Amino acid sequence: MRFFAPDKSDKRIEYACKFLEEKGIEESLFESDSDFVLLGVNPDKKYLDTTLPVFAGNVSKPNVTDYTKNEQFAVKNAYLTAEGTISLMIKESDFSLINSNILILGYGRIGKALHKYLNTFTKNITICARSEEARCCAFLNGAESIDFSKLNNLIKFDYIINTVPHPVLNKKELSSVSKSALIIDLASFPGGIDIHYSKAYELNTIVARGLPAQYSPMAAGNVVGETVLNLITEVIA
Repeated sequence: MRFFAPDKSDKRIEYACKFLEEKGIEESLFESDSDFVLLGVNPDKKYLDTTLPVFAGNVSKPNVTDYTKNEQFAVKNAYLTAEGTISLMIKESDFSLINSNILILGYGRIGKALHKYLNTFTKNITICARSEEARCCAFLNGAESIDFSKLNNLIKFDYIINTVPHPVLNKKELSSVSKSALIIDLASFPGGIDIHYSKAYELNTIVARGLPAQYSPMAAGNVVGETVLNLITEVIA
């Protein structure tokens, strides 16, 4: 079996190609003698114009298998995202993580991964989640848990990390954030933080998407390759 990777601007794909070749799937220089096309996340649309099966990220199209929707990919990518987030927290803030007060918005895969990693540095972690089940899970994992109606006084938090992909920190909530805090929005577009008000209040806010590609492209590329390898038999007869 052979594959074609026309665009390696997403560095993960470079490593994914190496991973697949190590597993006996040969990379071809030409689409015409390939069995499938391998692309990165949010690829240029011109590469999707093919009759071959395509593996890509964050693409909805009949001939495309979106590997980011795969549970194996999502879980492993969440931990790489958490690792990159901690790197940002250390680099972009004047605080130490040790004994810091941290608010995590959302308790999905990324929220849980962040909680697990950050718990090493501090026990002062608050999880904000909509579902009672998620709040109960966070509490049992050692965090304080609140729902979104309680986001009315955020002055105590040194770090606020959002994973919710719709608006949760707006004018009212942001007005109570300390100017020394670091806010990181990990959520997919449009994100969960009103950037207009964040700037107006001069808050230290970072929109951080695609962290695995930036901070751990080899590991992230191997996750892409492994996921594609597992999906091939389902897609290609």
